[in-house]
Amino acid sequence: MKKLNQTFNIRSLRQSLLALALGSLMALSAPSYAVNINSASAEILQNVKGIGPTRAKAIVEEREKNGPFVNSEDLNIRVKGIGQKSVEKMTESGLTFDGVEPLTRAKSIKIK
Repeated sequence: MKKLNQTFNIRSLRQSLLALALGSLMALSAPSYAVNINSASAEILQNVKGIGPTRAKAIVEEREKNGPFVNSEDLNIRVKGIGQKSVEKMTESGLTFDGVEPLTRAKSIKIK
């Protein structure tokens, strides 16, 4: 009986450690902050995965020339070289449009 309790405790400990490790990995993969495409500088935009110096400069120049981006489709149309898949990856990495979820994410939300 004593051995059975020890085995159970080891399994329980392993499961707890696995859950903790998975939770930590998920927390690390999620963006720790949001970057608003309509107010961020080129330097700040570069903190978003998928936006380097060239893309950041193009985004800021387009925004200054033609006004804020409305949603992900607007960004896709107005900035050459940024496709819909790139925009989706950027939003997953913390890119936002004035605090509103981009159109790509809004499609999956069911409104009753």
